[in-house]
Amino acid sequence: MGAYVRREYPEWSWSFSRQQMFSTCLRRYYYNYYGSHNGWEAQAPSEVALAYRLKKLSNIYLVLGDAVHKSAAQIVERVQEGRRVPKASEVEEEIRRQLRRVWKSSRDDGDLFLRRPNRVDMLHEFYYGLGISEDTIAKINQRATETAQSLVASSIWAELGEEGTRLISCEQFDTFPLGETPVYAVPDLLFENTQGQWIIVDWKTGEEAEDNRDQVALYALYVQRKHGVPVDKIVTRLEYLNLRTQQVLVFSDQELEVVEQAALASMEEMRGLLRDPTQNIPRAKEHFPLTPERNRCLWCNFYELCKRELAESVS
Repeated sequence: MGAYVRREYPEWSWSFSRQQMFSTCLRRYYYNYYGSHNGWEAQAPSEVALAYRLKKLSNIYLVLGDAVHKSAAQIVERVQEGRRVPKASEVEEEIRRQLRRVWKSSRDDGDLFLRRPNRVDMLHEFYYGLGISEDTIAKINQRATETAQSLVASSIWAELGEEGTRLISCEQFDTFPLGETPVYAVPDLLFENTQGQWIIVDWKTGEEAEDNRDQVALYALYVQRKHGVPVDKIVTRLEYLNLRTQQVLVFSDQELEVVEQAALASMEEMRGLLRDPTQNIPRAKEHFPLTPERNRCLWCNFYELCKRELAESVS
């Protein structure tokens, strides 16, 4: 690992998740990508340090999703080694173990989180004292069971285990360029099957949404551009584990061109809020207004930084 090199401003890049945040709340986008930068430093200004701490918060649904993805990655490793797919009960117990670990950390390590937010797991619900309702706990318990069962029952494992199938990546960060911008793409699973098809798998623990289709379309563009794969050889699979359904999607060259143009347009819009695009220096915070959908604010990681302004806006 190379030596740490301090940067006054973050490096410019683009991703699907960045676009999602940009489109929902510009102030949240500012804090997440700019206002928290270098907040890990001992001498960071108080607001920057606080933004960095708040950026590290998670929530119970995100923790469930992370636990499921880690379990899926473990199954990929087992299949590649020629070992059996674990039982659903084993996968469920691993998911619950991770949930319990984060719950315990959030309950017991609040003081340590204030000092070392990069070392401690902390749930938004505990940090802000909102609590987690019995109804939410019941939903999480149900999803832990359903996702474990669906993950184990997936037809992906038989296909991945076939002789001649080639694993390309699993939960691996990568980038590809669009114009002058590095674009991040992190498919959950990418492999080439025995028919020469490149299969992109994206596991979901929530509900169906149009954004999910847009996300895997970006992954298809990544496979086309990064690996030089013809579009007719690319197949994407959205696996909704708690719903026990899947969507198989293929895209045309024209559709991927639309994806590229939408990403480039998004980049230009983001760059419009930069004081210096060359160095990725943002305009002042005031150029990044709060979302008009104020019902979102209480559940945002950065609520602590915005609550005074929110209170003034309704007084």
